[in-house]
Amino acid sequence: MSPSEFSSAPMPPVRAPKARKPRLLKPTLYVHDYINLASVQKCLEDRRSDFVTINSTTFSGELELESRPYERFIVLERDHFTLFSHFHAPVKFSYKSRNTVMAHLWRADVFTDMTSTKFVEVDGLWQLEQLPVLCFAFGEDADTLQSSYVIDDNTIHEYYESTATMDMADLATVAQGKADLCVSHFFVVNRGEEYWAVDAKDPSISYAFGPSTKTRTISRLADGSITVQALIDEERLQASINAGTSQSPKFTLRDINGEEVVEGDRFVLQIPGRGDDDDEDLDDERRTMFDEKDWVTIFDTSYLVTGKEVMFVGSMDRGYTFGMAVVDDITYITYEGQFVQIENRDRFPGIVVLPETPSKHNRIHLTNSDDGLIALSRWGAKEPIVFEWMKAACGVFQIDEWYSNISHSAKLRIIKV
Repeated sequence: MSPSEFSSAPMPPVRAPKARKPRLLKPTLYVHDYINLASVQKCLEDRRSDFVTINSTTFSGELELESRPYERFIVLERDHFTLFSHFHAPVKFSYKSRNTVMAHLWRADVFTDMTSTKFVEVDGLWQLEQLPVLCFAFGEDADTLQSSYVIDDNTIHEYYESTATMDMADLATVAQGKADLCVSHFFVVNRGEEYWAVDAKDPSISYAFGPSTKTRTISRLADGSITVQALIDEERLQASINAGTSQSPKFTLRDINGEEVVEGDRFVLQIPGRGDDDDEDLDDERRTMFDEKDWVTIFDTSYLVTGKEVMFVGSMDRGYTFGMAVVDDITYITYEGQFVQIENRDRFPGIVVLPETPSKHNRIHLTNSDDGLIALSRWGAKEPIVFEWMKAACGVFQIDEWYSNISHSAKLRIIKV
């Protein structure tokens, strides 16, 4: 695949201007008739934006703004773009930061909100201090991509149209041609929920990661605090530290007494008591009850149903009974025949109960520890699953994407019933 195949990738259709109702959330971009839209660097927000052609000799941004009270819009110029808003005079931006500006147009005073911390003025144009990251996305996924994370804002995008054209060396050639527009030492390739960070100078070096570590991984690479090869080395080192955490056909789930747990067994899961006497939501009697109890059995007051995020609370005398299942030599915890697993909900991964066998990215590692407990982490032991106490006796299991050490994982104990 040649670089020209990317430059000709389809952009959103351009239509003639017409009367429109005010829209605050969908960006409008006016394109001068002398601009070749195919030559404008593509952004993730483009597919959710309105592109409108304008007559360069008659169009006035100031007059258009007067006719559209309380709206913000962008005008694409030859070497920059201009943001028009009632909150301030027109502001000129570098194309390097176009996706970030478009992603934040929902803000009332977008310029003040953004420039207060992250933007600098260079040669009369405002831009982010940090260059954007180049991301390659699969064409069929393009319309489903969303700016789910802050890290998605500071990006530029290109699209490949089939998995056969996803050749890292070809993508690296495209990336090198955009070195003045984006971070030059790496780029990101996306296919569904799979991501690869690729060394731009040596595309044979790539690091695979999933949605839950997307922010951490790309942030560290973008600010130069780590290289792709260093990420790979770091993971290998952590794998050696966490040796034995990967499930094998010989993995055996055990209860608190060291006895094997097999399919058909029923058990409760217990978590360490919170021991928090500063919680104002607990009355004196309940605070004493939880302080004195080292372990509490988990259950869900709103009942576990298919697809519901699992928020547990501690109980003295009752709890959900779980089971286990082995599928393709992998051990899973189950509830009423469904699988306890990880799923991304509203940007952030949580623990849910679903009937489908978990995908690789959604599996939970079950690791026996020497003290008779089990530790929970995402499959591959990259991110620990922690238990966060909320209000009163309520808590929730979460993926802690800022750690890659299983020592941070929640520890549970299994008691057969």
